Amino acid sequence: MGNYTTFTTVTDNGPFITGLILHFDRVIRGTELPEDCFNVYAERRDSASGEVLPLPVMGAPGEGPASQGYRQMLDTYVCDAAGNRQSAGAYVRLTLAEEPLGKRTQGTMLESRYITCVNRVTQLKPIPAGEPGDAPIAGMVFDTPAGDICPQTEGWAIETAVYPGGERAGIPSTLGYAYFTPSRYAAKNILTPPRPLGETDKLPLVIWLHGAGEGGDDPWIAVTGNKVVNLSCEDIQRKLGGAAWVLAPQCPTVWMDDGAEQLGRSNRSIYVEPLKACIDDFIAAHLERIDLNRILIGGDSNGGFMTVRMILDYPEFFAAAFPACQAFYNENVTEPMLRRIRDLPIWFIHSRQDELVPPRETSLPLYHRLIAAGAKDAHLCYLDHMEDLTGMYKDGCGRPQLIFNHAVWIHVYNDQIDTDLDGRRVLVDGEPATLFEWLGAKSRARRSAAL
Repeated sequence: MGNYTTFTTVTDNGPFITGLILHFDRVIRGTELPEDCFNVYAERRDSASGEVLPLPVMGAPGEGPASQGYRQMLDTYVCDAAGNRQSAGAYVRLTLAEEPLGKRTQGTMLESRYITCVNRVTQLKPIPAGEPGDAPIAGMVFDTPAGDICPQTEGWAIETAVYPGGERAGIPSTLGYAYFTPSRYAAKNILTPPRPLGETDKLPLVIWLHGAGEGGDDPWIAVTGNKVVNLSCEDIQRKLGGAAWVLAPQCPTVWMDDGAEQLGRSNRSIYVEPLKACIDDFIAAHLERIDLNRILIGGDSNGGFMTVRMILDYPEFFAAAFPACQAFYNENVTEPMLRRIRDLPIWFIHSRQDELVPPRETSLPLYHRLIAAGAKDAHLCYLDHMEDLTGMYKDGCGRPQLIFNHAVWIHVYNDQIDTDLDGRRVLVDGEPATLFEWLGAKSRARRSAAL
């Protein structure tokens, strides 16, 4: 029996095992590795009960048949322990397709959790040994997991914030959170090399609030259940000015929980004060390296609701907001509330065909009312429908794959938001900008000077 390391990729559809790195005790030459040398049998099991789970339906809520069968392999090559291709070595990497059988989480619109992925790799053909005189390697079975590699989570960690007195007030007294610590400046453009990050460099803080399906007690779900970790990729970090902190709090239930019902239309939340305390504590812990003039907040769906709730309650605290498919209902928005956020830069993102949160009751009227109230930097990217824009996912006819229309967060994480309601590009200093380029230009100090 042999060991293997999993390789996880956080995709537009969540976290998937996209590779297995097999551990050998002898050197193998890449030129000697036969084609179709292995197969991979996999099962997705509930971590508590051990039962085989249903397959998730890609691109939409739902479940399919049992999660068991053989994985689709795309490539096989000799590598080092991290999976990097080599001409010779003691490891072999199997590159696997992004498919339901490899998904590492299971969930519904209101809950998601990591599950146990069981893999068994069987060697089907002998492999000549790398040293003369050694016997061929044959009949190996790899079924013992020995760790996981996920480069997208490098720089991320999880902690817990405490809200004193929360239990006495009937509010959860702790919030878990994930956060990204920038270790160096990414290049601000392709001609500028990255430079080391100094201890006195003050950087923006991006706060992201998860959707209803990513609540609970595992903050990794809040950042990998969807592709939140992409906010730490070099491209987005560069657009934010070179480098930025990212904070992703996780609530135990849903942000829309008002104490009476979890998904109502009251526009209230029991988590306002605990969330603000979490943000304040995080900033206090990193005060020397966070620019208090550049605190940016966004979120999707249930988290989009909480984004609007937070800017209404603390309008002077944030430099800008970007609520996606937000569920803050227009019926409870008063004129004084509008005046509070009229001067705050806000970029709404919503799909016309959203199946869960009707934009005509949420984002659309709120945007129009802000413009009527005199807002100068309010925008609404109003998508006709959702389809893949990366070129990675296609339907059976080769066209871009259609996506669950509520899932506009996919375009947010890939920074594919760049238009206003009228279809024109949003401008920064007279030039067309994407969402994160726009966010990277926002500062409370700059806004105060312009007013």
